Amino acid sequence: WLKLFQFDSKSFTAVDRPVPSNMVEPSFATAADRAAQDPFNPFPAPENCNMAQIIFLTGMYGYVLFQASNLISDGSELLLLVPAAAPVVGSVVLPILGAVPDGMMVLFSGLGPDAQNQVSVGVGALAGSTVMLLTLPWFLAILAGRVSLKDGKPTYHRPAGADPTTWDKLDPPGNLSLIHTGIGYGPEIVQNAWTMLYTMLGYVIIQGSAFVVDKMPKPVDLSAVQEHHILKHEARYENSFALGGLFVCIGFFMWYLWKMWKESQGSGAVSDAIAESTIQAMREGTLTLRGAMASFRDAQWSSMCKKGDLNEVLLSKESMDEVRRMCKVLAPFFAHYDLNGDNAIDFEEFRMIFKDVGENLSRDAQNAMFKAADTNRSGDISFEEFVACLMSFALDPNTNLQETKKPKYATNPNNYLKNEEGEEEEEEEDVPEDLADLEPEEQQKRIKIRAAYKMALGTLLVLIFSDPMVDLLSELGVRLDVSAFYISFVLAPLASNASELVAAYNYAKKRTCKSITTSLSTLEGAAIMNNTFCLAIFLALVYFQNLAWEFSAETIAIMLIQVMIALSCVFRRVHRLLDAFFILSLYPLCLATVYVLENYVGWD
Repeated sequence: WLKLFQFDSKSFTAVDRPVPSNMVEPSFATAADRAAQDPFNPFPAPENCNMAQIIFLTGMYGYVLFQASNLISDGSELLLLVPAAAPVVGSVVLPILGAVPDGMMVLFSGLGPDAQNQVSVGVGALAGSTVMLLTLPWFLAILAGRVSLKDGKPTYHRPAGADPTTWDKLDPPGNLSLIHTGIGYGPEIVQNAWTMLYTMLGYVIIQGSAFVVDKMPKPVDLSAVQEHHILKHEARYENSFALGGLFVCIGFFMWYLWKMWKESQGSGAVSDAIAESTIQAMREGTLTLRGAMASFRDAQWSSMCKKGDLNEVLLSKESMDEVRRMCKVLAPFFAHYDLNGDNAIDFEEFRMIFKDVGENLSRDAQNAMFKAADTNRSGDISFEEFVACLMSFALDPNTNLQETKKPKYATNPNNYLKNEEGEEEEEEEDVPEDLADLEPEEQQKRIKIRAAYKMALGTLLVLIFSDPMVDLLSELGVRLDVSAFYISFVLAPLASNASELVAAYNYAKKRTCKSITTSLSTLEGAAIMNNTFCLAIFLALVYFQNLAWEFSAETIAIMLIQVMIALSCVFRRVHRLLDAFFILSLYPLCLATVYVLENYVGWD
């Protein structure tokens, strides 16, 4: 038998047909000849590699895609530090860029000459990404963020009269009780669960048409020509449904981005994520308080110069929104030193907070600010006075408070040691310039440049390495005699979704209701983007490449897992550690479902 390509007006389709007896079987070109035909392709053809080379290249390409995903994530989070761009970035840019690696895997799997077979890699990447995000990170979030349950409710707040030095949310510390430990979450998780169910409509449309036209179970012992004609018939029938599903996915995609934008203007998970990124940047020395408010300060002073009324400017909606955002940012710093919870800090604690938010002022300048904020001369200030004090400092472009500048050269510690006779004196070393040492406007400029660089480089790497990764996974399935779906289901998410897994875990381990809500919202949001953005790419391939939808088992498995997770969120506001292990078991259950439906029920 010889595999020939038969051209029609719409696509190339691989067809198996017997070689005529009077025709001599042609010899295939060698690997060197094929390489010479494509001299500008730096990637080796998988079919020319041995098994060890395929495994090595798969690991190498996967690592590059993993780093590319992290670059995109890091660059996007840097943009959250730009106040003017943060709402757009948090609500629109972050969800889209988070779905880019999976979307590119799906896209490149359906662009080759053997798209009908190779697209199973894209299906595996899409299914693996969705199921992995809703199971493994969800389990880790519950495990890391669990607290003790009292009367079925999580103990996020210290009871009245409890000793703050001994009380712990998880009692005893490290408690692994399956029934008496767990998490609680906000109403946003329930809302996102319903959104996840709505956005599965694209799957319903295309799979419904497949159920109508497909013969279940699949006929066996078909010739290659018969199978080709069946696929063409199914593709023609499903084509219009794929187009309809594409428009539905695009509609839900745009609606979800609008929904996220509205949330970013209020107090939802998006605004919490923006505040959390700002807090982390201040603690790491990437950003100062005035850097976080640079664009807002310029806008407000520009408005005041035009209107001439400070009260009108500061009481505007934009100003009040910024005050609420800064309250979220400053509250953790204040709470860190307000150990007894009486809403008061003294001057020394005030000085420590100033250091924590990256502002280097002299003691005299800080003392003047503290006295101005301490209106009742009690010797301490409340959180409200603290916020007003710091925002007044940050918003005043003509402040005469002098910063304590860091020296250009650091004193070498060896200078304190006695030098041996004749030994040369140590030279002073340059102090590396960090963003926190720059002026607020310069901080914002550097942050934008660094964010653009990381996102551009990450996206470029994804575009370059997604196509060869798809070829490798497809060839790996052929060599192992395993469907490429299972290979990509397991391996692709490890490269493309590792950043979401780490972010969800880091949010959850803070063990607050808000952090758990943010963690789980991130995972639900990623699943929703797969249901809209990635599925839209898939349906576009089905429509424009005239592919048959041969993924009934995979589709049912994806929808089954999403429905089970969504229902567990809608009907249970508390997830116990026992529930976490059940959710984790859904990952292998999905693979088992696909295997049973394909091999025992006879579905596609």
